Amino acid sequence: MSIMKTKKIMNTYTAILQKTRGGYTAWVEEMPNVISEGKTKSQAEANVRDALELMLETNRMMALKDAIGDIERVPMLVQQ
Repeated sequence: MSIMKTKKIMNTYTAILQKTRGGYTAWVEEMPNVISEGKTKSQAEANVRDALELMLETNRMMALKDAIGDIERVPMLVQQ
């Protein structure tokens, strides 16, 4: 099975930054299992962005790894 390359879709997520003793802890409001940290706000934000991108990439790969037969990927727009 070949995985089709698709155009990347930009989504907006919300990073929550919390001051800690050693710097900042950051997590993604919409994805509570995505957590990181950094010594500065900008470092924590960059680290949690990287963690989110890796999590989304891994989830996409895992969703397709067991797919057999003729499958179709359909982008969905979700309003909140």
